[in-house]
Amino acid sequence: MIIKNLKILNKGMSMDLPDWMNFAFRLGAFINEHGIKYKKTMKIILSLPSEQFFSVLIAMGIADKAFSINKQMRSIRKKVLSLEKGSRIIYRDEESSRKASVISVEPSPVFENEMILKIKDRNIERGIPERQWMDRVTLLDEEFDEIKRTRKVGKNQRLGLDSSRLLKALYSPSQLHKVAFYPGDTFYLIGNPAQITETMNEEIFFYNGVRGSIADFLYLDNSNSYTNGKLFSSQMKKNDVEINVEVPVIYSDLHSFLKQDKYFSENPKIILSGRTDNENRLHEAREDLKRKIFQDNHKFVTEEIAEYLKSTETCVPCGVEFFAWR
Repeated sequence: MIIKNLKILNKGMSMDLPDWMNFAFRLGAFINEHGIKYKKTMKIILSLPSEQFFSVLIAMGIADKAFSINKQMRSIRKKVLSLEKGSRIIYRDEESSRKASVISVEPSPVFENEMILKIKDRNIERGIPERQWMDRVTLLDEEFDEIKRTRKVGKNQRLGLDSSRLLKALYSPSQLHKVAFYPGDTFYLIGNPAQITETMNEEIFFYNGVRGSIADFLYLDNSNSYTNGKLFSSQMKKNDVEINVEVPVIYSDLHSFLKQDKYFSENPKIILSGRTDNENRLHEAREDLKRKIFQDNHKFVTEEIAEYLKSTETCVPCGVEFFAWR
């Protein structure tokens, strides 16, 4: 987990991450592994002194797993070979990153057993040899049905992850190029969009002379060609987005859970509950969860999380309680 190397800014000083932040990061990594990698639909509820920052830090733990993974070149090759004429990609060279159109993918006329991607870059036709695909090419998620978003790629987007100084300080260029190559949802975040966005943009991290925010890790809107999650309002009246039941859901508070869980009932999920929450809401959530757990004959698996935290030397912070079932 690379983000454990971050420092936290406090009154102009950089300090080690507190236990509760490391705990949130590890929960994100855990729900990612069990929800996506092992296809285990685990559900977790946490009781916290305060929910502020917790939901987006859990999402950061999920994002870090994606940034750190070592994608194989054969997987990248397969994606490029599936591109069709007219598909849009991002082409990167020494000058800039920019969108280009695919002309064809065909055998190289120069090197045996190598493919070449031909693109139209502005008014120039270019041929990108296979050995340069990782460094020169980034896919756009609008080209693939399984990760298609409802919003189209905008003209004024930032392209890829090159604009984040903090990410470039933490991860290698190869890691960032590979993760940008695979846009798509790794988490759903449910809550108050204005509050979540404000929290994400606060500059709280420091690493090797570089300052940054949670927004350096979470790409939820149409401002960047790369996305790794979606943000849903707790006040959402209707959901028109196709939900992937393997993607973990993070409810930033009990209100979000009570209002929106009908859309995400099959997903792995983490539900946050603050100690200062409305007493009636606490009672309603408790009764709703009790009914779901016992009616559907779930298995209690809190011990699995406890063992995982112990294996990663992660402390459960004072004042935090959790319960898990499958």
